[in-house]
Amino acid sequence: EKSFKYYALYNIFLVIYVLSRYDPIYDGSQELLALVLGGKNAAVLMHITSFLVQVAFYNFYTIFALYFLDLDKHDKKFFGRIIWILRLLGSFFVVLGILCFFIKNEDLFIDFYIFLYVPVMLSLFLPSVYRAIKFSGKHKDYFLIGASSFVFCALIAFTGSFVSSLNMNNPIIFFYIGIIVETIFFSLGLAFKMKLINDERNKIRAEVIKHKHRQQISRFSGLLQGEEKERKRMAEELHDGIAGDLTAIKFQLSTFNIDEASPKNAAVVQEVSKIINNSYEQIREISHNLSPSSIINYGLRGALENFCQKIGNNYQMKFDCDYSGEKLELSKTVQVHIYRIIQELVNNMVKHAGATEGKVEITYHKPALRIVVKDNGKGFSTKEINPGIGLSNIDSRIRFLNAKFVKENVGQGSKFIIDINTDQVPDH
Repeated sequence: EKSFKYYALYNIFLVIYVLSRYDPIYDGSQELLALVLGGKNAAVLMHITSFLVQVAFYNFYTIFALYFLDLDKHDKKFFGRIIWILRLLGSFFVVLGILCFFIKNEDLFIDFYIFLYVPVMLSLFLPSVYRAIKFSGKHKDYFLIGASSFVFCALIAFTGSFVSSLNMNNPIIFFYIGIIVETIFFSLGLAFKMKLINDERNKIRAEVIKHKHRQQISRFSGLLQGEEKERKRMAEELHDGIAGDLTAIKFQLSTFNIDEASPKNAAVVQEVSKIINNSYEQIREISHNLSPSSIINYGLRGALENFCQKIGNNYQMKFDCDYSGEKLELSKTVQVHIYRIIQELVNNMVKHAGATEGKVEITYHKPALRIVVKDNGKGFSTKEINPGIGLSNIDSRIRFLNAKFVKENVGQGSKFIIDINTDQVPDH
């Protein structure tokens, strides 16, 4: 924020000017200069310098005001012209000050200051500030109060200093009062603007994070959709390819006349038929797990009930699936992701935990969806899951769903909790 820089420069020259109005400091500085330049030159230089300091702080004051009111952001062309004029004006008075010093004519410099600088500055300051206020935010109120107080008090001090008929005693006191009031309100205004800037930065930062999150979700979505397509393709290959071949082999074996075969060959044929039947059932099971058509036909609840029943039958364990709460309405894609997470946890549970009982609990009270997968086994850590497939699979889907995944220690067994806010689930 350049307004802070120019406000600091304005205050530096303002402090120099205020200190120069203190007679002991002014006289002491002039005496030091007199040792080098001589008495007359020192007096002229001090007089010209005091007015040059005023030129500097009024210029910086104007630039600060325009930056503070955000004119540079809303009307760059007009703002650029004002800055160019102020630089030209400042340069002119620096050159004029040097010239007046060499010709020993400080009165000429003061005349230019009164009849050129002051009118030009007022004609620049008032219209440009008025224009800037139209674009500015709420912080303009602090500026208006502070600036109005300072200008009003400065005009009184200026008039009292140069119009002797007013008979004002120590008119500079009004200048100091204006500075104090202005500083208070400008400080409040800068603090308020800092708050606005921080709010804007936080808003932008939140938008950036949101954008990155959307990109991440989109990337996850693409990867997961690709994975599901590959699963479906493999399921079809298994079902139509290998399963079909096994059916053909089984049919060929059925044509073999066991009665005419030797007992040894008959036993081999029966054993091969048994292996083929088992392989066929395993392929059907794998194909079903790769492409859970039951989700499409029965939804998540029906698919999970079917899955839990098969787990119980296949592993000879008690495995329940409980559902409570409202009707779950999610897209098929999201249902598949939830199904895959539960499937991965359950498969690793029966593989690593050595459990005899397991349970999947689903509770839904919109928008809160809680899924609990637990067993009575020896327990297992997510580190035991294949990091290349299992854990990565779960983690990707959890992140896609904006879910929270927690493992609790329950003494005996494992307990995994998945919390999902369905209002925050991407609509894919």
